[in-house]
Amino acid sequence: MPFELGSILRHSTLGGFGTVVKTIGRALGLALVILLLHQAQTPLRAVSLRITKSCAGCRLRAVHISNADLAGADLRNADLRWARLESVNLNGANLEGANLRHARLYDVTTKDTNFCGATLMDAAKGYCQ
Repeated sequence: MPFELGSILRHSTLGGFGTVVKTIGRALGLALVILLLHQAQTPLRAVSLRITKSCAGCRLRAVHISNADLAGADLRNADLRWARLESVNLNGANLEGANLRHARLYDVTTKDTNFCGATLMDAAKGYCQ
């Protein structure tokens, strides 16, 4: 007689356990979908930033932005941790209170950029080996 766990669970006092496992599986699946959708918002915000030059308080963690003119952009309190900016014009931009921890800024211009209260811990500007 072959061993079938599903059959045993249906006919035992542990039958409710199978329902619990299914419910947990569905909840984990839903949580994964929500996480993936949330992560997908970062590239959409980066595209929007290029167009509107405004993304105050938004989450741009680990975003890669290159060849962008963000002069005068509003990035107050933005989360730019682990971001990689290459050939970006940030002249006159407002990064007040922004978090740029571990960010990498290569060929980025920052004349008159407001970094007041910004976190720049472990960030690097330029090509560092």
